[in-house]
Amino acid sequence: MMNRLRLLTFDVTNTILKVKDSPGHQYSAVAKNLGVNIIASDLDKVYDNTWHQKKQEHPNYGKDHGMTTKEWWQDLICRVFVNAGYKGNLSLLHDVSDLLWKRFEDGTDWEAIPHSHETLTALKNAGIKLGIVSNFDESLEKTLRVNKMDHYFDFVVTAANTGTEKPDPAIFHRALSMCGMSPSESAHVGDDFSHDYLTPKSIGMTAFLFTPESAAVTGESLGRVDQGHIISDLLDLNRLVQ
Repeated sequence: MMNRLRLLTFDVTNTILKVKDSPGHQYSAVAKNLGVNIIASDLDKVYDNTWHQKKQEHPNYGKDHGMTTKEWWQDLICRVFVNAGYKGNLSLLHDVSDLLWKRFEDGTDWEAIPHSHETLTALKNAGIKLGIVSNFDESLEKTLRVNKMDHYFDFVVTAANTGTEKPDPAIFHRALSMCGMSPSESAHVGDDFSHDYLTPKSIGMTAFLFTPESAAVTGESLGRVDQGHIISDLLDLNRLVQ
């Protein structure tokens, strides 16, 4: 039986917030305004692989390589366009990436995942301490504020303010130490099997894998997840943790 949970931490991207439409649609729309025409679906097709490659080359937004977060994102955006087949003037891509950086830094290109506000309100009212454990950059607190989510959380732990990224368990240890909670009375919610499920479980926390698409957990990973801890709607958390 699960111990009574006193702390629940959340991932952010595709757990409580998501990019409006998709990264490809956002990038394509901004590019079009600057005279760069590229199909949104072509950008979306290469986005995930380009992102993962960039993270492998320059983890934690390139801090150990002397990069600023803005430089990291601008390089990623340019790579996405090039990988999607763009062969035009690279200086135009720098203008596109600069404008996209400003938009995402403002936090206005994000929207709430369905039922996130209702779920967070119910958990908060139940007296459960809530926190963020995310690989987000420095813009997260403003993004939460713009999307009217900042008031739910007692603390925010990110790659930007710790220098540590999931799946390194150190970022979860940091969160637990900040609020004086033990792993056995704490749980994490997120959409990534490695980062948000295996890692918190490895230090003794409970983990809930958020998969709004039923096909998201398949193959080997399916057999390694407690079926009772797979949630397709955030509202399920109210039943599971209270």
